[in-house]
Amino acid sequence: LYSLLENHNDIHTTTYRDYIASPEYADHVVSLPVLTAGSWVYGTFSTWIGDPEKNHAWDLLCAAKQSYDLVIQSDRLTDEEKAEACLQLASCESSDWFWWFGDYNQADTVVRFDQLYRDNLENLYRLLKLPVPATINEPISKGDEHAAEGGTMRRSS
Repeated sequence: LYSLLENHNDIHTTTYRDYIASPEYADHVVSLPVLTAGSWVYGTFSTWIGDPEKNHAWDLLCAAKQSYDLVIQSDRLTDEEKAEACLQLASCESSDWFWWFGDYNQADTVVRFDQLYRDNLENLYRLLKLPVPATINEPISKGDEHAAEGGTMRRSS
């Protein structure tokens, strides 16, 4: 895909760094007066933290990351195994896993994301050749069976 875009006659690809540095685009570069931290949904971090279930999910990730750091520093893994563990850690740290935890999303959806998140953590421990903590087998969140049908946005009452 990238090669096709790069070689296309009507498309000019660039990077942010090159775009900002280019005299051709210098007049288009502006500074943001304010950059607000938080989710675009509420403008806070409540999308990812604060709820006991979200915080528990973070605790599980932090424990996995600490285990990852210890194993990587120990040189117990081959370079290939380290690379595979690194990719798996990225999967655990990516996405909006934590958004799904809490009581405002549909239960059937939350249960699936909960299991997928814990499966990713479990796989990381296996790649690190460590025992999987028992807490990984316990559901983090069950969602709300009465949450509004459809959509992915939390609605205000």
